[in-house]
Amino acid sequence: MMTRGRWRRRRTSTAVVQLTLISLMDIFTILLLFLLVHVSGDESVLPAPDALTLPASTARKVPHPTVTVLVTEKEIFVQGKRIMGTPEALGQSAVILAPVSLELTRLADRTKYLADKTASVAFAGDITIMGDKKIPFQLLKKLMATCAQSEFPHIALAVMQKEQIG
Repeated sequence: MMTRGRWRRRRTSTAVVQLTLISLMDIFTILLLFLLVHVSGDESVLPAPDALTLPASTARKVPHPTVTVLVTEKEIFVQGKRIMGTPEALGQSAVILAPVSLELTRLADRTKYLADKTASVAFAGDITIMGDKKIPFQLLKKLMATCAQSEFPHIALAVMQKEQIG
């Protein structure tokens, strides 16, 4: 049998426990912002396959996303799509590489079309050439001429940053 004191304590202790979500939302918001800042850091990494060795440089400028031409010792890729073989490109007497020019012109036209339809997209004519350090200068010269002729006059060459000594 319950005593009167126990009964009063039991009646008063049946209070509803409330969870304050505002402070939890603040914590999750801070966590989310912290993760976003650290994930979207200022380092830009260009994808480089194992078959590609970039030349070293002491440049400090950070690359921004552009159309990428990847040149290995065996093949030439534009935005990851194989366009032609490197020996085939070196064997051509023409300065402009027709298959590469065709693909770059297609990309430029598509980007210009999107720029006309969307305000957030702009076509600047920027392109990055990621060339193996063993490719001949003749091929690099042909690629640069092809890019300039295909509405990509702003050419950047991808390099690996050397570690600063001392």
